[in-house]
Amino acid sequence: MDLLALDGRISVITFHSLEDRLTKQLFKEASTVEVPKGLPFIPDDLKPKMELVNRKPILPSEEELEENNRSHSAKLRVARKIHK
Repeated sequence: MDLLALDGRISVITFHSLEDRLTKQLFKEASTVEVPKGLPFIPDDLKPKMELVNRKPILPSEEELEENNRSHSAKLRVARKIHK
């Protein structure tokens, strides 16, 4: 994700639960931070690097499922880089 330009987006299509779990964990790590209590503001080095474009994965439409049977297990996750 370091190669991604500022405001760039990364999209990942997964077909298996293990792939999806790994993608979800990586996106979560990059989009959340643990800030010590009592700080009046979040320092730049603690700000999250990514933000999730969609909270939940995008699933195939009914039309796609009819045309492509293999798309049943597909999940699309998208994140956007907001900070270096």
